[in-house]
Amino acid sequence: MQMQDIATLQAELAQTQQEKAKQEEKVAAYEEQRQQLHCELRKLQGFQEQSKQEARSLQERLQELQHWQQLHQDSKRALAMREEELVVCKVELAFLKEELSKATEQVQDRNRQHHNP
Repeated sequence: MQMQDIATLQAELAQTQQEKAKQEEKVAAYEEQRQQLHCELRKLQGFQEQSKQEARSLQERLQELQHWQQLHQDSKRALAMREEELVVCKVELAFLKEELSKATEQVQDRNRQHHNP
């Protein structure tokens, strides 16, 4: 009976060792998979950081463009005001030329009247 028990125990031991070997293979496979996932995670984190840096860079560029756009708008408004002032000056100049022409004509008329009594 003891021989039978030893044989049974040996069979159980062999089965347990086979099961242990299978479990160790699974653990090794899981460890390899974990390492691959860890590498993939690091790559993704690198891409994420790169994307964040690109986003920051684009945000800075956008702010710069908005600044230049504001300056352009301000310059456009200033130019429009100058153009309006120029139109007013041209109208005033035309009026003054007309006044000068009338005054010159009056002076010439008076001079003619003095010279031709």
